[in-house]
Amino acid sequence: MGRLGTPLRQLLLLLVTLAPHSGQLTLKASKSPAEVIRYENGLLECEIANLSAITLNPNNLGVLWVFTSGTEDLNIFMYSNGQITNLWKEAELSESSILDGNMSLFLRHVTLKHFGEYRCEVVIPPNYKASLTVKLEVLARPTVTIVSEKLVEVGNGGEMVLGCQLNGYYPCECKTDWFQSNPSQKKTKLLTDTCIAPPIKNSDGTCNVTAEVRLEPRVEDIGSSFECRVTHKAFPEPYTAKAAVTLKEAEIHLSISSIVGSIIGSVIFSVILLAAGIYLYMRHIYKVPPNVCDLQMPARFIHQQPAEITCHVSGFRPAVISVGWYLKRRNDAEETFIGESKGEQWIVRFGKAKEITEMGKKNATDVNWKVRQSRFVVHDDGTQSFSSTLEIYPDLMEDNKAEIRCRVSYPTGTQEKRTCLQVDGIAPKLGNIITPPVVRHNTSVKLTCPISFFTPRPLTIRWYERIHGVKSLLLEHSEEYAAEGTVGRYSHCLQEFTYPDHTYSVYSMLTFIATIQENNGKEYLCEVNHVSLKQQAEKRVKLQVKAYPSLDTIRSEPVNPEIDKEMTLSCRVHSFYPKEISVQWVKDKKAIKGNEISEIIANQEKLYEFTTTCTIIPTLSNRESKYQCFVTHESLPKPKFAEYVPENLVSSPKINKISCDPVNPEAGKTLTLSCEIMDFYPASIQIEWFRDEVRLNENTTYAIANELMMNEHSLYSKVTKLTWRPSTHDHQHEYKVEVYHSKSSSKPKKQCFQLLLKGSPTFSDFKMKPEIPWFGDHLSISCSVHGLLRKDFIFEWYRGSEPVKNGVTKSNFVPTGGNYKVDSCLTFLVTAEDFERELIFLCKDRYNNEAFERRIQLPLKAVAPKVSCFSTRDNVRLRKYTLTCKIEHFCPMDIEVTWRKGWKVCTDDQIMRKPKIDKTGLYSTITEMPILMEEKLVNYVCEVRHVKTNEIVEKPFTLEV
Repeated sequence: MGRLGTPLRQLLLLLVTLAPHSGQLTLKASKSPAEVIRYENGLLECEIANLSAITLNPNNLGVLWVFTSGTEDLNIFMYSNGQITNLWKEAELSESSILDGNMSLFLRHVTLKHFGEYRCEVVIPPNYKASLTVKLEVLARPTVTIVSEKLVEVGNGGEMVLGCQLNGYYPCECKTDWFQSNPSQKKTKLLTDTCIAPPIKNSDGTCNVTAEVRLEPRVEDIGSSFECRVTHKAFPEPYTAKAAVTLKEAEIHLSISSIVGSIIGSVIFSVILLAAGIYLYMRHIYKVPPNVCDLQMPARFIHQQPAEITCHVSGFRPAVISVGWYLKRRNDAEETFIGESKGEQWIVRFGKAKEITEMGKKNATDVNWKVRQSRFVVHDDGTQSFSSTLEIYPDLMEDNKAEIRCRVSYPTGTQEKRTCLQVDGIAPKLGNIITPPVVRHNTSVKLTCPISFFTPRPLTIRWYERIHGVKSLLLEHSEEYAAEGTVGRYSHCLQEFTYPDHTYSVYSMLTFIATIQENNGKEYLCEVNHVSLKQQAEKRVKLQVKAYPSLDTIRSEPVNPEIDKEMTLSCRVHSFYPKEISVQWVKDKKAIKGNEISEIIANQEKLYEFTTTCTIIPTLSNRESKYQCFVTHESLPKPKFAEYVPENLVSSPKINKISCDPVNPEAGKTLTLSCEIMDFYPASIQIEWFRDEVRLNENTTYAIANELMMNEHSLYSKVTKLTWRPSTHDHQHEYKVEVYHSKSSSKPKKQCFQLLLKGSPTFSDFKMKPEIPWFGDHLSISCSVHGLLRKDFIFEWYRGSEPVKNGVTKSNFVPTGGNYKVDSCLTFLVTAEDFERELIFLCKDRYNNEAFERRIQLPLKAVAPKVSCFSTRDNVRLRKYTLTCKIEHFCPMDIEVTWRKGWKVCTDDQIMRKPKIDKTGLYSTITEMPILMEEKLVNYVCEVRHVKTNEIVEKPFTLEV
């Protein structure tokens, strides 16, 4: 019961052994322990509690019921890959209920052998595994029999015995009470003079017991009833059985015929007694020697399997006889007394092989070698016969070739019979090596070799790998050397099973990390040596290592795809083996045509990779669509996929030209600049207005308004307006709107508008000679003014806020198309003071005092300083020195100077002169540090940091006296 040797059991064992334990699978069970009455049917519940979250597939589901009795586990029912294997004929479980999530086990005709623990294990690879244990208690109701006399006379001082026999009940805990009920007294009393013998255990495990009560009934007890009340776990309430006894008052009769009958009986008894004495002498005192038959035994003795050797002794008289059993092992100098049959008694004298005493010993199976005898049979001629049987559990290592001696002793002599034990083992049966359904690259793999139903236990297991026909030993397990643990990159362990018939099974498990480079195509062998095998047995398996593909996150190009514009989705598929693979792109469960796959290449680890692409044109309605890249590969139980949802779908804004209202604005009158931003998505957008390069904020001068709208295509539009009253200072300045739509672009989109006030002159662009100015060079910059209505205008140049008097030239008023034109030029020497300073060309109307201006900032770059150092002696005798650093040719003038002595900053004595313009047009200055030499050797550092360029220059000083 419970043995398996089929490939189906091996597959289920693999599922139970290798399935992960991290899944959320919950089983629901009946109460434990579950109680079932013997010979009735029982149900052990096991249901999946969270079935709604799990899909059951017969090809990816394993169910195992295991029965545990003591320390022994027996598999009784299994379901795997849609196949049912029922190992107990009493157990039933249908496939339909399994697929409904109900793994409850139905047991028919339950007996005491079904008592124990039942474990339900459910595996749904790769993520779910759960188990629960239910204890089954088998109850046997006792058969209650009342033993009593039918009629009892009272009043003569006699005793009455009532017996209550309970047969065939389990468990053996039971309570039995006797009660007496007297209708006349209307009360029931408990009888205390009760004798209950210890329970007697039957061969089937049930118990028998008898409860007797003794009482001396009196006349007043006539009419009473007696009942036996039984309390047992199998009864829901106490069971009552009444005694069929009637109490009657005694009658006394004495007659002549009874006296004569007594005399005649005495004479007859004396004659019989004399005849019996003569008979007993002839049958028992007269001696007859026994006839001893040859020893009867099985044809084969199996290691640790029970066997019997019988000696039949017949035809002897009297019954004064003994049969002694002795053992003589190969390496023992003397025989060992085992046990003796004597009369109707038997004595155990033998047990452990290593400790022989008069008290006996036990062998390795912890079972006594026993001597028992049959009942003496008396024949018609007065002779007797009986059999003496030796029950043994031979050990292959100790008892093979041992001699069993049976010695019969009687008053007139001794006879002896001998036999030699030939003990055999049971050869192991090797199942096919169990491997995972898929051996995956760079993951742990366990090879399991089932070695079943052998005895004795000593076994040698060797694992080999075969490369190009050459075997290489990986590890060895034996009684002398147990390879438990790790040997190199391989680890080994055993799982052992012991059966009631003292046979063994083991699973030898070899574990290692499988890689394609090391293990693909390699053959592994499990070789087994056993004392019962003439030559070693072996099983082999060839590994096919596979690597399941990994899919990177699907990428889109562009990252934020635009509506109604082409978008390319790409997915990198890598780290798979073998090469054959298929790819399918799907949109909302519908296949997409036109997929492309790059060349499949192998990396250094011999794993393959490629990139697959799919080109689509998304619309706004696709922003919740699912794009999936499915990959089918032989290493995968089902296709693997990566998913992309175009949540970042955008529409880039379109910006119309800025319009002005009124079309011809005038100074001092309100005007509005408007710009429409159209067809953008999503709605988040930022709009900024600028005057030249200066951002405009809403204040008392400027009013900014934005209005959001949505068109029929669910795209957004916005109109932004800038309103203010311009002055002459705003004339010919550039007004700009910048639109930031971060979802579609990191750069803003712009529209510019140059404000030209009605009746105002127009400035030309500035012209510079040379075009790229530099410090220390002369620069000529010129500008023309057009559209002068009259000659009442004056022209001025400013460097910053300072007016320029020298280097300015101006042309006469030149008539052009009814207006006048004037050219003006400024020539000056560029210095560091002009860095980031504005040049202003001003045109003033003498008539109405209006001023128009044009500004420019020279394109000059910051220049980092050059640092040089030297020292001077101020007073040699007093050891006074001055350290000097010359800082030259830098712009702008902001610098930071730090003097340090070692790591200490010197701040008190530092002298810093104000920077001045040098002949190069840049700033130069000097910093000094007066010191007093108190040591022979000192080190100073002058650190100069230019704030604008953030460049740092360090100059060290070393002074030695």
